Amino acid sequence: MFNFTPPGSKSHANRSLVLAALANGKSILKNFPFCEDTIYMLNGLKKLGVKIEIENDTIIVNGKDGKFSIPQTKIYCGNAGTTFRFLTALSILNDGEVILTGSKRMTQRPIGELVEALKQLNVKIESTNGFPPVKISGGEFNPSKVEINSKVSSQFLSALLLIMPVLGKNFEVELKGYLPSLPYVKMTLQTLKQFGVNVSHKNFKKFYLTKDLKLKPAEIIIESDASSSTYFFGSAAILKKTIKVNGLNKNSTQADIKFIKVLEKMGCSIEWGKNYVKLKGKKLKGISIDMNDAPDSVPALAVVAIFAEGKTLIRNIENLRYKESDRISAIANELKKLGATVNQGFNYLEIIPSKQYSPAVINTYNDHRIAMSFAITQLKIPGVKIKNPDCVKKSYPNFWLEFNKLREAYKV
Repeated sequence: MFNFTPPGSKSHANRSLVLAALANGKSILKNFPFCEDTIYMLNGLKKLGVKIEIENDTIIVNGKDGKFSIPQTKIYCGNAGTTFRFLTALSILNDGEVILTGSKRMTQRPIGELVEALKQLNVKIESTNGFPPVKISGGEFNPSKVEINSKVSSQFLSALLLIMPVLGKNFEVELKGYLPSLPYVKMTLQTLKQFGVNVSHKNFKKFYLTKDLKLKPAEIIIESDASSSTYFFGSAAILKKTIKVNGLNKNSTQADIKFIKVLEKMGCSIEWGKNYVKLKGKKLKGISIDMNDAPDSVPALAVVAIFAEGKTLIRNIENLRYKESDRISAIANELKKLGATVNQGFNYLEIIPSKQYSPAVINTYNDHRIAMSFAITQLKIPGVKIKNPDCVKKSYPNFWLEFNKLREAYKV
C-alpha cells in the first residue's frame, strides 16, 4: 500500500488569501501550498499594499478592512486564472489604477463576462475585447444588483461573492445561464463562513446578504488537495494496487472528491476513514458520466479510461476549452498518439481503449494537469516521455518527487 499526503488545496488557499486581505486584522493560514498560482496571488496582494508574513507553511495576512490605496500598479498573474479573476474583482476596491496582465495563454482566456458585471456597479474597467489585460480605475462604485453569465468559469461568480461583504447588503448577484463547477462556488461560500460571513442564495441562482456583515480575521488550516490526489488515485486504479490518501474528507466541498466516486463506479473499492480514504484498484470498466461539476479531474479520468474495458463517454465539459490549454483537444491529441481511439465534440470526449499501446512523446501544452495526468501512462506503457515536465509547478511543484515514491512503492 502507498501512503500519500497531498499538499494543501490551492483553491481553498487563494479564496482564504483574498478574504484575509479584505478582513480587518491578522489572519493565519496553515498548511499553505506554495505553487505558482498561490505565489502569484501573494505577490498581487502585496502590490495592493497587503502586509504578508511567511513562516514555513504558515501565512500571516494583515487585512486592510476592504480598503486599498495604491495610486498605480501593474500585477502579472502568469496563467493563474483564479488569481487573475479574483484580483479583477478585488481591484475595484483600490483607490487607484490597477493593470492586470498575464502570460500569452492568459490573454486568450475570457474575462469579458466578469468585466461587464463589474461595469454594472459603475466601475471604470476595460478589457481587451473581453480578454486580458484588464485596466481598473477603482475606488468608486455603486453597490447594486448585478447579473453575471458564468458559463465560461465559475470563478467569475466566486470573484463577485468574495467582495460581497465589503459592498454590503445592497449588492446582489444574479446568475444568468448554467453554472459549471458548482462545488467551487460552494467552497467559496464555505470559506466566507470561515471568515464570519454567511451569504444567502436561492438555488445557487441569486446571492445576497440579509444584513451588512463584516469579515472577521480567521485562523484556518487549508484542506488537503483533492485535485492533486487524482493522479495518485488513478495510478493505483490502473495498477490494481491500494493507496491511502490522508487529509481528505468525504463531505468536503472540493470538486475533485467526485473523482474517487467515479473510480468506484468504474470498479475500484473505496473505504472512507476519519480524515483519510483508501482505494483499491480492481478491473476497470468504461462508463458514461457528466463531469461538469468536476472538470479538473477529467484529464486523469480520460487517461484511466484507456486502461478500462469498454468505451468511456465524458459529457458536459465545455469549459475545459478555456483552461490552461484547450484540454478537450489536448487530451484527444495525446491519447491518440498512444493508440487509443478518441472522438471529441465541443463538450464531450469519447474514449475507446486499444488492446495495445505504443510509447510517445506527450505534449503538455504547458498545462500542469495534462503533464500530471499523462504521467499515469508511464506506469503501463514503457517509454512514454513528458515534454516540459516542470509545468507542474503551477499547482504542485513536488509532483514528480511524490510520483517517483509511488513508483518505488509499487515497483514500476
